[in-house]
Amino acid sequence: MIITIILYVQAILTERYNNFVIFRTSFYHLIHGMPLYQLYPAEYYDYFLYHPSFPVLFAPFAILPKEIGLLCWLLASTSLFLYTLRKLPLEMSVKSSLSWFLLIELSNAIQSEQTNPAVAAFMLLTVIHLQKGESFRAALFASLGFFIKGYGAIIGLAFLFFPRKGAFIGWGICCGIIGTALPLLFISPAQLLQHYIDWVQLLTSTTIKEDGSLLGMLHVMLGLGPALIAGFDKIMLVFAVIGLLYALLCGYLKPTTVYPWLLTAYLFIWVVIFNQSTEAPTYIIAMTGVGIGCYMMPLQKMWRNILLWSAFIIVSLSPTDLIPRCINQYAIAWHVKALPCAVVLLFIQAAIGAVRISTVFKKQSIVA
Repeated sequence: MIITIILYVQAILTERYNNFVIFRTSFYHLIHGMPLYQLYPAEYYDYFLYHPSFPVLFAPFAILPKEIGLLCWLLASTSLFLYTLRKLPLEMSVKSSLSWFLLIELSNAIQSEQTNPAVAAFMLLTVIHLQKGESFRAALFASLGFFIKGYGAIIGLAFLFFPRKGAFIGWGICCGIIGTALPLLFISPAQLLQHYIDWVQLLTSTTIKEDGSLLGMLHVMLGLGPALIAGFDKIMLVFAVIGLLYALLCGYLKPTTVYPWLLTAYLFIWVVIFNQSTEAPTYIIAMTGVGIGCYMMPLQKMWRNILLWSAFIIVSLSPTDLIPRCINQYAIAWHVKALPCAVVLLFIQAAIGAVRISTVFKKQSIVA
């Protein structure tokens, strides 16, 4: 929280809080019937990429004076993320270690005023409430993740491995309908339909390609030219989908108490490293999956430490000024943040495919 306040002061002094301006301004664009998904260079740079309902959800921060709204947004994002980590079914010492492990990535996302900490928190809260049998809350948080960034809804796949599936689906449909129609409080159905058309067109275009994903890293490392990239990406995405389907199948064939959390970690990493819109601040989601996966997998302590420290150094430290420039410049140019996340994903894939995963629970906490 102290770091969040320091980053807020830095943003105010340097006047560098473009993402917050995008979120805030999108609310006023929505209520005045203006297009959401076009450039407004006089107000901010870059595109608004989020769900058409997101401006309504952001309204509590948008209606405040700009500087106060920014402070409230950053503090709320940090608080929500840290609160959610404390709700994980892990021993307190593990949750504390996980919080320190994610500190730099969280700070990076907060410095960019990004929504990623909130999306990660809503995804985790979905699984936490599924485990508690609280279908409405689980569906609500899954829907909130979707209505901020569409891919946040992928965590809903975890419902397949918990009871009360019908209740989750029913509440999910209700939340989905209400959330989808939320902008109708301010605009007409025709305008809302156009916003959805524009949103899909933008997300499926090459306009927002950031190259921060595993695919972007491989493009650079393999020296692929534009003619080869499209075909290469399709092949890689086919393997990615096959891996995900295999993980889901294993959950049915060999159900275990820890499997939903391994799947959660898997989805957190998978949705980032195979996403064409991934950028550096998005890795708070992937690194949350790395941390959870390493503590949930039945690993020897040595292997757990190797994976965690490798991820921390390569993902969180290497792109910063804390690393010598001769290393830092290559870490950024080669998009190496994806590499250790992909390695952990393979470890989770292997753990999920094991014949049986032994787990030990103590007072509803996993002894890691």
